[in-house]
Amino acid sequence: MAAENQHYVPKFILRQFLSDEKNERVSVFDKHTGKTFVTSIRNMMAERRFNDFTFDDEWLASFEPIACAAEDQALPSYRKVLKDRRLNNSPEQKAALAMMLAFQLLRTKATRDQWQTIEEALVKKVEESGGRMQDVRGWEDWQPMTEDRLKREHLLSIQGSIGDYAQIIAAKDFVLAEPAPGRSFYLGDHPVCLANALDCGPRGNLGLAVQGIEIYMPLASDLMLCAFCPSIIEGLRGTHKRAKEARQAEAVSRVMKGELSTAGMRQLLDSARATERPVEELLSAPTEGRLITSNDDNMDYYNSLQTSYAYRYVVCQKADFALAKTLNSENPALKRGRRIQVGL
Repeated sequence: MAAENQHYVPKFILRQFLSDEKNERVSVFDKHTGKTFVTSIRNMMAERRFNDFTFDDEWLASFEPIACAAEDQALPSYRKVLKDRRLNNSPEQKAALAMMLAFQLLRTKATRDQWQTIEEALVKKVEESGGRMQDVRGWEDWQPMTEDRLKREHLLSIQGSIGDYAQIIAAKDFVLAEPAPGRSFYLGDHPVCLANALDCGPRGNLGLAVQGIEIYMPLASDLMLCAFCPSIIEGLRGTHKRAKEARQAEAVSRVMKGELSTAGMRQLLDSARATERPVEELLSAPTEGRLITSNDDNMDYYNSLQTSYAYRYVVCQKADFALAKTLNSENPALKRGRRIQVGL
């Protein structure tokens, strides 16, 4: 019997992006070909025997039961967030969502491809220096990468890393975001995306534990899970407080100088409060679990991350791929996703 496709983005997530609910089909943009099409979720973000490998040229091992068990463990918390459209901030929910983020980050085709990229770069450097991999300490038994070895090393790395990754992610501030009116979140085939506005030096700024890290994963076409380094919210809170105090002091000063009436001061401060509301919603979101509303600039940012990190496929419920097509055309180096730069 032919092996079924094994998903590296689960079907229960893909079902939240359906453009044809009756037939469980999604609208897709293919970064490699530049084409769009509609297909069943059975075929999307999956490969035959993606989690299976042989060893000793004889025995077949499968990671698929473990992957399914991990999905089942996260599913109740995931469904509750979709239903409530808010976070309850319980330790149990946060732990489940952190584990889901960690597993989804590690399990994709893009992550597996990085393993091969790193080894190819290492082999090239050693051979350019006139050596052999077998002469490198710790690599005496090295053999050229095969598909089975790549699968085995990738899947074993998940087992060794997922606990630490989940623990680091759980220490972040979790926030839910809804899309701007008329917009829809993209879902890329590497949906856990990292960003950072800080310059953290030559070692890079996209580590899970690095100060300023931002983590994003779409839970549905109309719901995004964000996990922020606590320094982001704290920094924003301090900046907001200082700006608010400065505006109030300036208004009082203008009243004292006769430049502004008390009624004018109230009107000015009321107008400022309306402008401040989105920031204050974000500041309270981690503790209150409420949604924050995205604007069009936010949406372009979130969807550009999904597009750039995707190894090949991007899904959109509304089949609006204008942004994805533009980014793909303007950034040919990202057609296989954001790749680790290997400096040796």
